Amino acid sequence: MSEIEEKIRTPRQNRSIKTKEAITEAAMKLFSEKGYHQTNTKEIAAAAGVSTGSFYSYFIDKRAVFIDVLNIYNEALLSQIKTSLAETDLDQLDKSALIVHLVDTLIESHQVYTGFHKELAVMVLMDEGIRQLMEEQYELGRQLTLQYLQQGQKEIKTSDLEATSVVIFESTGVIVDKIAFSPGKISPDRLKSQLVQMITDYLYK
Repeated sequence: MSEIEEKIRTPRQNRSIKTKEAITEAAMKLFSEKGYHQTNTKEIAAAAGVSTGSFYSYFIDKRAVFIDVLNIYNEALLSQIKTSLAETDLDQLDKSALIVHLVDTLIESHQVYTGFHKELAVMVLMDEGIRQLMEEQYELGRQLTLQYLQQGQKEIKTSDLEATSVVIFESTGVIVDKIAFSPGKISPDRLKSQLVQMITDYLYK
């Protein structure tokens, strides 16, 4: 650990925690609106209402705050998905309605930070460390998909659940991203309808 890294503050008091939160919230907004490379630490500090020196007491550089924002973004997505599923009696839905609900939940969760997601897509291509963080998040998504399939495996017609979980996760992710972030000439409703039909026909007897 470098001397600079050793000086980075871990907030423990309420005031310090709120200061760091203000910095990450300001960074999220600026990254979403202007982009990572068009934003500097001075702008983030000003938007957060703190001095540039205060910024550097919490983050070593702009990339560090981007990663902190990324972790918050990932946690927000996962929390929204889990909350939506917990509030729904999945056993009372038929298979098509269940898939519709799951897809709608994913779409809604992706719309929390639309601008940041677009910038993240660029950073994943440019930064190996960020790419690895996102791959860890994707692997978590694949494992959650596998767990869901295992819970209802008696009704599922595919025999290789592990491979099936990857197919479902990856194909759903592509279409959900298309619906949430870059809709084209085919309406989101049409895309969602075909995605639900494809998953339902693929999975269930």
